[in-house]
Amino acid sequence: MTRFFYILGFLLASLLATAQTSDFEKDIEKLLSVNGSSAAYDLAFDQMVAQFKMMKTEAPDEVWKQVRTEVFDKEIAALTKQLIPIYKKHFTHEDIKGMIAFYESPLGKKLTDTTGKITTETMQMAQTWGIQLGGKINTFLQEKGY
Repeated sequence: MTRFFYILGFLLASLLATAQTSDFEKDIEKLLSVNGSSAAYDLAFDQMVAQFKMMKTEAPDEVWKQVRTEVFDKEIAALTKQLIPIYKKHFTHEDIKGMIAFYESPLGKKLTDTTGKITTETMQMAQTWGIQLGGKINTFLQEKGY
């Protein structure tokens, strides 16, 4: 009889652990949704499609909509599944809940809304800076006789 209760307890504990893992994974998916990742994916898709449209000018807009739903969205779902174990490795469930709370706060929403703009502006500035730095390094090397 004791063995029966031991096995029953083990099975219940296993079920609870699975439910917690499932909730943990759902919260990671939610975090990836509220933290701006979706917007970044949308931007990446738009940029990729713009490049493909230049190469595949004959493809109508309907095809690009199909690419979105039949290829890109499925790949994003697969990517999310691959990201979950990475987040689980580095964060506790409570950490993820805290991040969700932050990204759902007014400041978190502001960060999410402005990150794309900041990234674009930073990339432009960094490109200009890099060109100028390259010129300075080249001038330095020339002055040293190289």
